[in-house]
Amino acid sequence: MRQTLLSRGYLRLLLLSALLGVPVALACFFFVALQHELQHWVWQSLPEALGLTGPPWWWPLPTLLLAGLVLAPILTRMPGRGGHLPVHGLGGPPVGPVELPGVVLAALLTLPLGVVLGPEAPLMAVGSGLALLSTRLRKGPPDPKADAVVATTGSTAAISTILGGPITAAVMVVEAAGVGGARLVALLLPCLTACATGALVFTGFGHWTGLSVGALTLPSSLPRSDPDAGDFLWGLPLAALIAVLIALARRLGRRTAAWTGTRTAWRVVACASAVGVCLAAYALV
Repeated sequence: MRQTLLSRGYLRLLLLSALLGVPVALACFFFVALQHELQHWVWQSLPEALGLTGPPWWWPLPTLLLAGLVLAPILTRMPGRGGHLPVHGLGGPPVGPVELPGVVLAALLTLPLGVVLGPEAPLMAVGSGLALLSTRLRKGPPDPKADAVVATTGSTAAISTILGGPITAAVMVVEAAGVGGARLVALLLPCLTACATGALVFTGFGHWTGLSVGALTLPSSLPRSDPDAGDFLWGLPLAALIAVLIALARRLGRRTAAWTGTRTAWRVVACASAVGVCLAAYALV
């Protein structure tokens, strides 16, 4: 382990990780800022321009239909099919530079229209794609193991920008990588190095530009409440019920993914329209 960490190749990897954090953070900053601006325009500025006080209950119907229509050609004609399937969870092969444009387009064109999966997976794809793009400048034969570490480093630096810090991103890496011991330490060090430099850039640009990019962080002050016996009595069965609902939702997601695997274009539009109907019905309740 000590020999690996002090080797010349690993030290070069740490230096590359520190340098990667800067462009990855810049790309993620402008990606999230643009996504927020588009979302504000769709759900606030556009209804006000049409003389509405806010988005009416039927607003998700056209927005989700439009999301399906713009997503269909991306899935069927562009490399990468818009990114990984969320129902498969974390992990999987990294997104390369060739697949990156399709992933970014799919996210920027659908997230503001009401697709509520969030920007985490697209951000990880941006980090992975930019990191792998940097490996093409390296001389010598390709190194699949080093490329995998570099891609993971870029993804971690990207996701840490929206999670508000490197610790949560590191936990996600531990979950997705599925390794332990010395291999996990060797993987975490470059990831945390990239997160550190990326956090400086991301935070600095936020203060400098004044753009609101948001973060998936808890409020700084939570209401104080000590749990009592009643909380445990209803909390435990509620947790079990939530676990069952999550399992059913994943099963539905897998079946939907298999269903949209053929005749992708019109079935994706149908699924997006169905989500719009659900959101409109929820707004009426």
